[in-house]
Amino acid sequence: MKDLIKRRLIFVEAEQSMVDVVTTMRDQNISSVLVLNRDRLVAGIVTERDIVQKFTLIEKPEKMAVSVAAFMTRPVSFARLSHLEDDVRDMFFQRRLRHFPVSEGSSHESQIIGMLTVTDMTAAYLQSTKTMKVKVILEPLVIIAGNETARTRYKTLFEALKFTVITGVQIDRLMKQASDYKYPIVFDIDDFPIELVKKELAKLKVHKGVFILLSSQQALVDPLKKMLDSDVHFVALKPLDISYILRLLSSLQDSQAEKSGQAS
Repeated sequence: MKDLIKRRLIFVEAEQSMVDVVTTMRDQNISSVLVLNRDRLVAGIVTERDIVQKFTLIEKPEKMAVSVAAFMTRPVSFARLSHLEDDVRDMFFQRRLRHFPVSEGSSHESQIIGMLTVTDMTAAYLQSTKTMKVKVILEPLVIIAGNETARTRYKTLFEALKFTVITGVQIDRLMKQASDYKYPIVFDIDDFPIELVKKELAKLKVHKGVFILLSSQQALVDPLKKMLDSDVHFVALKPLDISYILRLLSSLQDSQAEKSGQAS
């Protein structure tokens, strides 16, 4: 994992404007910047997700002139170089983070040695499967979506990633098949009435396999998360971050396989 750390870091000052930050991220082709205060301590982080979920939703013409301090995520969670794998695992599964600044000890600029992201780890995982001499076999994946175009898009996407996709219009049949074989489920709730979603969620809560609810509605994310009580059940905000979803599915399937092996 240490080999995946990107050593080139981009820092911005807390007083800089959001137009500076967005321009920097675009020009440098990066998905995050670290924000420094006057003592050269890392005071916050701005990621693409912050921009999509917070910044772009504000309808004020002067928003580009607002300082980065108003939009950055704080406090920043660091992965310690000496405990890298444990810290990244905790940050990813427990706190749903996707950017992992790596520190040698403190939050001072001089102690931050690089950045690790879910995208980096996913790319490395996919590359490793290409070079393996044995065929990688992934579990079938059940896709539930109310829109035919969305189903086709998901099917094309996940089949390209070597999943065997099971989808269709009969939700009850799909749910039963997933339940019988403990197949992972990706459920896009946006094109379904909310009452139907609640009804299906009641069934999903007893599903022993992985499932991920997808929605573009920020207001639904937290209430849905509160209704879940399993460490393999998740809610994700669209637009779909495929690297995050793929890493989530792969990691949780590995974890479940390991538990099954221990039980037997």
